[in-house]
Amino acid sequence: MASSDKAAKARAQAKANMKAQERRTTLLIVAGIVVALAVFGGLVAFILNQNSALEEIGDGADGSPANSLASGGIPVGSSGVAGEVDSNDPIVVDVYFDFLCPYCYYFETMNSDDLDALREEGTIQVNYHPISILDSYSSGTAYSTRAANAAATVANSAPEYFVAFTAALFDNQPEEGSEGLTDEEIAAIAVTVGVPADVAESFSDYTYRSWVSAATDTASQDGVSGTPTIFIDGTVLDGSEVNYLSEGELAAYLTELAAS
Repeated sequence: MASSDKAAKARAQAKANMKAQERRTTLLIVAGIVVALAVFGGLVAFILNQNSALEEIGDGADGSPANSLASGGIPVGSSGVAGEVDSNDPIVVDVYFDFLCPYCYYFETMNSDDLDALREEGTIQVNYHPISILDSYSSGTAYSTRAANAAATVANSAPEYFVAFTAALFDNQPEEGSEGLTDEEIAAIAVTVGVPADVAESFSDYTYRSWVSAATDTASQDGVSGTPTIFIDGTVLDGSEVNYLSEGELAAYLTELAAS
């Protein structure tokens, strides 16, 4: 009997231990889920807050240029005027660039004429994204931000000259490591392509510097890690598949895509 009692007690104790272990495991699982949800919730909140950066700065003084998109792009359709978009469902080409980036200059040199032609015929819409990731390469003058601010100013106040001004800034691109162009030099370039003098003179007000910063942050969240970066209809274009730094390859790809 003593042996039976001991065996019964041992079985009872074993069951009690198993139940206790099950309770501990359940508590750990629940705690893990709570932590995971908290982390996920924090991540979602962070992303939402970051994505709202452009919305938070609003329009007007030190806000977003009138002809910009929520993504930080400046759309240009067949008219060549910033902010005017065609309604015939063109291929959307988003071009992310920094005015100090030498590879962006190569991209502009190799592709600007082709993109202009495809855009003017209504095949594509180009969303220009001037961002500032190379400010530290202009000897403390924040050239990338200043140039992007100037482009945003033109998009807002003289949108018919936006494309020409963007091209002119690349034609006069300073070297990385230099102080870049002064605000007065940027303004002089703008006037040569037709931008009214009063608009060019307002570059030094830095009206859109917060927009440039928010657009740069948004670009990073959208997967842009360097410039130039190209998206076609919302999908990043793999440079190893389409060498968009080689003359004619991007145009050929877009033409084939439009025909398919």
